[in-house]
Amino acid sequence: MGRISFFFKEAFGSLRRNYFMTVAALVTVFLSILVLGGVLVFVYTSDALLKEVEGKVEITVYLKTDPDPTPEETSDMRSEIMDWPEVKSCTYVSEADALERMKKDYGEELFKNLSSNPLPASFEIALVDPQTVDIVAKRFEGRSIVDEVKYGKDIAEKLFAFTDQARNFMLIFIILLGVVAILLISNTIRLSIFARKREVEIMKLVGATNWFIRWPFLIEGITVGFFGALVATVVVLVLNNYVLGRLRESLSWLAVPMDAVPTITVAIILLAVGVVIGAAGSAIGLRRFLKV
Repeated sequence: MGRISFFFKEAFGSLRRNYFMTVAALVTVFLSILVLGGVLVFVYTSDALLKEVEGKVEITVYLKTDPDPTPEETSDMRSEIMDWPEVKSCTYVSEADALERMKKDYGEELFKNLSSNPLPASFEIALVDPQTVDIVAKRFEGRSIVDEVKYGKDIAEKLFAFTDQARNFMLIFIILLGVVAILLISNTIRLSIFARKREVEIMKLVGATNWFIRWPFLIEGITVGFFGALVATVVVLVLNNYVLGRLRESLSWLAVPMDAVPTITVAIILLAVGVVIGAAGSAIGLRRFLKV
């Protein structure tokens, strides 16, 4: 217990003695975690928007009008569609329902002189995974009651290619940012340790073990990393709530879910990264000075 209290006393005493280096390390951690937090918020929000866009991909199956399929045929096909594991929902739109939709969208005046309903019945199919749209669409080929299947194949393929590239880019960016943050923080803490080079050398010469020397510096690095990350986390989450609120007010058509960013998960990630890079920076910076 006495040794642990000694380690903490040395660590916090070192923080006080090297005030300016401590502030520099804190600022470096804060800025790095702030940028990382901003990227995480952007990744989560972008991913939610991409899923929202992907979720709008659906299949419309138009049925033949000459002759019209019987109620039994449409009922059997709907039951079959609903049994497919890729399908989330299947809505049958009758000719009358289709005409009512057109009147609502374009006004009844445009259709008042129609002698008959020219619109076909259809199935509107939503998928569990929009990426399976091509697989499901091909199952309607050769069906006797199916006239046409529409889902915007080219647009869907381009959309999925874009969303995959966007996610890969954001993942690579986070990894690169993490590497840069560790390098910046390790160099800052290394400068702090360099200021106490003679102190470390003396402790080594009088017989102190490497871990006895290392622990106060590790505690110092963890403390700096934690508090720098804590302030950055609070700033990131407050700004996220503020910006999301303003976006929903000014861009009501943009379907950004308020829970797109998991607050607890982001906070844990940022605090953990701060602690890890603080400890890693101390360990890397101290390693060369233990070789006396």
